[in-house]
Amino acid sequence: FCSASATIVSGGVAERVKFPGYLIFTICMTSWIYPVVAHWTWGYGWLSGGDTYQVNGVGFMDFAGSGIVHMCGGVAALVGAAVVGPRKGRFRTDESFDPHSLPLIVLGTFILWFGWYGFNCGSTLSMASSAKGTMAALVAMNTTLSGATAGLAVLMLRRWTSGKFDVGGMCNGILAGLVSITAGCGNVECGSAVLIGFIGALVYSACSSAVLRLCI
Repeated sequence: FCSASATIVSGGVAERVKFPGYLIFTICMTSWIYPVVAHWTWGYGWLSGGDTYQVNGVGFMDFAGSGIVHMCGGVAALVGAAVVGPRKGRFRTDESFDPHSLPLIVLGTFILWFGWYGFNCGSTLSMASSAKGTMAALVAMNTTLSGATAGLAVLMLRRWTSGKFDVGGMCNGILAGLVSITAGCGNVECGSAVLIGFIGALVYSACSSAVLRLCI
């Protein structure tokens, strides 16, 4: 999980920073930023909930790291991209920055989606009882529904707004749905997973447009 929070940033600053700079950031991320966030939440820190030195009795619930891992890495990626600035010529020339290979994007998306079942289902931490097995099955179903719903929602939204089917946007929507459900995949029913995926698709679409408008 710690390495995932750091590698998320690599996608945000790709083609913007040199390797030594990214290496320095990775050291800071994995030795200080992520451990502090994980301690506050999963490490029974002040956000974990309870009666002693806690915010409230309910606390912070994140089943597999939607906020602790993905939001932590995502915020770091956004800050890094904003500080470094856009790639050369990104918004000042007519040079095309379209993806060079949609088949590779789709392949990478499905590899990530497959790995997400290990990421989420593995967070049950054991399969020693029927209750744990049932929870893992629920987690797998919710993960599937949220990712599929978000991908289809973005695909239809781009078709409605641009008149074209955007396969790259659909792949990003799938990932948005997977990230959205990661926090509650073991605590919600399937209908709620569909709704969470749909909301995640809308949030992704709005944020994607905002980043372009801000020339980040």
